[in-house]
Amino acid sequence: GFGAGGTLGMLVPAALVGGLLLAALPLFTREMAAPRAARARREGANMPGAMALLILVVTVRAWTTLGFTTFVPFYYLDTLKADPRLVGVLLFVFLGSGALGTVIAGPIADRVGPREFMKWVPLAALPFGLLFLVSSGPLALVMLGLFGGVLTSSFAVSVVLAQAYLPRNAGMASGLIVGFAIGLGGVGVAGLGWVADRWGVPTALWISALMPLVAFTLTRLLPAPRDAAA
Repeated sequence: GFGAGGTLGMLVPAALVGGLLLAALPLFTREMAAPRAARARREGANMPGAMALLILVVTVRAWTTLGFTTFVPFYYLDTLKADPRLVGVLLFVFLGSGALGTVIAGPIADRVGPREFMKWVPLAALPFGLLFLVSSGPLALVMLGLFGGVLTSSFAVSVVLAQAYLPRNAGMASGLIVGFAIGLGGVGVAGLGWVADRWGVPTALWISALMPLVAFTLTRLLPAPRDAAA
């Protein structure tokens, strides 16, 4: 084999694809500029207040997700003294179920609307996170999977709702949700780390498991987008 240095070879196809995209970018810009401007005029003004509230909801969701991803391994290794090989399985179930949840959520959100979907997901996820912390064995694995699947199912839906709140700046709306809000959730995990150091990892996990209740309360305040499609 080529060893670790061989990974540098992967830069070649990446550079080629990047060059092709840069060359084609002016064409994409010309073709999309007119439809984007017409759509913005048709869909009306942005709703920055609603967008700020949605960012807060997504931040709380990210705080919960990253809290579990960070502290579940320590909980099983240091508190429960479980087999270290189980940690990989736990994270796979939690994150894999989240990916599956986003796929299942699409048709449901299309049927009930993104805002209504966002309003009920945190409450639906809440019991599974709590049950995970009080269960053991295969049941704990099932509860963790259900928690990850339901909680993360609103990931793509939150982007759709953000674009409905900022119809004139759909790209910025996506960036605020996928980048900024989730990044803020990561900052919150630092606070959970302080809690874990002071009161223990189980306390940090219990706080994470209860955070969907905060998100559910905030979603009660989400207004309907002005286009009334969500």
